Amino acid sequence: MKTTTKTILFALSAVLLLASMLQNWLNWPRFKPLKGVVVEEPKPKLTFQNCCDGSFQQQVEPYLKQHFGCREPLIRLYNQYLWDFYGKTPVTEGQVLFGKDGWMYEPWVVADHYQRQFRQYASDSTQMAMMLTLEAEQLLQLQQLLEERGIHLFVCMAPAKDLIYPEYLPENQDTRFDNEPKISARFFNEKEYTRLGINHLNLEQWFLQIKDTADFMLFPKTGTHWSKYAALQGADTLIRYMEHLGGINMHNLVIGPRELGKAQDPDDDLESLLNLARPLPKPKYWYAEVRADEDTTATKPKMIVIGDSFWWTIAFQLPFGEFFSQIPYWYYNSSVYYYPPYDSVAELDFAEELLSADFIVLFYCATQQYRLNDGFTQKAIEVLANINDSIAFDSVAFIEREIKRTVAKLLADPSSMDMIREKAAQRNVSIEQALHDDAEWVVNYQIEQGLMNWPSKQRIKNTKSENHGIQ
Repeated sequence: MKTTTKTILFALSAVLLLASMLQNWLNWPRFKPLKGVVVEEPKPKLTFQNCCDGSFQQQVEPYLKQHFGCREPLIRLYNQYLWDFYGKTPVTEGQVLFGKDGWMYEPWVVADHYQRQFRQYASDSTQMAMMLTLEAEQLLQLQQLLEERGIHLFVCMAPAKDLIYPEYLPENQDTRFDNEPKISARFFNEKEYTRLGINHLNLEQWFLQIKDTADFMLFPKTGTHWSKYAALQGADTLIRYMEHLGGINMHNLVIGPRELGKAQDPDDDLESLLNLARPLPKPKYWYAEVRADEDTTATKPKMIVIGDSFWWTIAFQLPFGEFFSQIPYWYYNSSVYYYPPYDSVAELDFAEELLSADFIVLFYCATQQYRLNDGFTQKAIEVLANINDSIAFDSVAFIEREIKRTVAKLLADPSSMDMIREKAAQRNVSIEQALHDDAEWVVNYQIEQGLMNWPSKQRIKNTKSENHGIQ
């Protein structure tokens, strides 16, 4: 009996191994790819040297872990086993956090709700406030420079899941900074944009207003981005805002009959990271096809979008050619989409692209607003300030611009900020004043030493504001 059992087990093992090898060799049947970010392991080459020293075996093991046959269904079955019997998942807390009633959130979304996310970008709330203030003031400067050329710049503040559905959030597990001053970019920026008169559309505040009356879910239970149907509503509002801002008539969005259905990508993008064999229980969501209206008087502007992944939910649904002449997407001001043959912002003629646009939108959700538009604002100001040689040289404006650039560099350098805090304490002045004074000294030194493209050797005079704040 024992011999028969062993024989059967051996035969089953041999069949499974053979099936795995054949599937890997034939690449058939093809299975649905696993979700998530994977660092591809290179296929090692066998040599006499690496075979003798044992390094080939070490190199081939991680490669085979990624390339054995029937890998996808086997991993999904294992993940399902862990989930069903132990309530566990191989996905780490660095990717997904589980809230109440099975709701899922990204960890940085939860961190931002408890006002900890800014610590990824600044050492304390004071430094973060200075960085956000400087960015807002530079945004205003860029807005004015573009308006002179008939180009409309505006900020679109996309919603984040934590503010819209806070009732399902997990409890705050990190209390290290509970007694220290906090800051949230979403509220700080709204206040600064309003104060300075920066063009902005706050879709997050609008979502809060309609949450209790909307007959569709604004965010999916197991996804991190706004629902696909909510994104369509956001796109419709965005187009109407552009019409108002630019004083033009655009094609409006016509949303077709909607249908209730199972979650479609990306409405389950967090759940997909679990790579389970069967879907988690969740409600159905509304979906609809869209098109442009048939207004023959409508214009199609060119709009550049600089932003984060929330734009994808719009991009995957909107037939852009029916609304825009061109709409390049500068993903995090780095990769370029919908604008062949370009793949990277570095490949573009930056000045030419800016001046060819009718609208430029900075499109970031709350958790990504700490990124300060990924350097777009400052670079655009520098480019625009130098493309028109017919404009008379304005020494004060030049100096103020260089001071702002230096302030931004100091703010981003933790060691420099530590020294500035010490100077502020020694001189009994605010950190803002000490920071401005240091930046002013650096610019003055560079001018005197001939380290800056400056037409004269005049010293800096009267460049501070009355309250010695950041310029």
